[in-house]
Amino acid sequence: MNPTKRQAKARLSRQESRGRIVTAATDLVRRRSYSELSVDAVMERAGIGRTIFYRHFDDLGDLLMRAAREAIEELYEAQVRLAETRAADDPGAVREAIKPAVLAYAKHGPVLRAISEAAAGDEEIAARYAAMRVQFDDLVEQTLLEMGAPANGSSPPVSETAHALNGLNERYLLDAFGREPRVSTETAVDTLTDIWSAVITRW
Repeated sequence: MNPTKRQAKARLSRQESRGRIVTAATDLVRRRSYSELSVDAVMERAGIGRTIFYRHFDDLGDLLMRAAREAIEELYEAQVRLAETRAADDPGAVREAIKPAVLAYAKHGPVLRAISEAAAGDEEIAARYAAMRVQFDDLVEQTLLEMGAPANGSSPPVSETAHALNGLNERYLLDAFGREPRVSTETAVDTLTDIWSAVITRW
């Protein structure tokens, strides 16, 4: 085998081992809390020697954040759609904007729950998690500001309203999809649509 082919095979092997580790961790957090997770358990599940773990990840927190990358990207895209929603122009727009966020949690809920749990004791994860929340809050805050003052004349801090809405989304969807049993995606969509619509349409 020539050097180029050997290098390609080695790269594929690294990709495969990384993928197996991520898959193993994702599978385990469907049934365990973050505190019950260990490198040994992940690597046993992946069927790979323990020392391979540290060729790919710094620690369990690093593994979880990388495993959640797809989920975070999907959630950000969903949040952009929600922030762009104009309920007055299309009453069904809120529901359609809520749906991608619900589907992202339905797909990645256990990993997102594990990250939330990890953030309680890991300063680096907590900082990255907080930064993600700020991004999401800023999107909704900008939307509310563009819509002007609430129609009922009240003037709560817009930043707090945005923060509360996003916090509600996160807590509810983690409860709904972070563990079994889960609620149906339709129920989750209906629930959040009612809440967001009530806020957006009064603005």
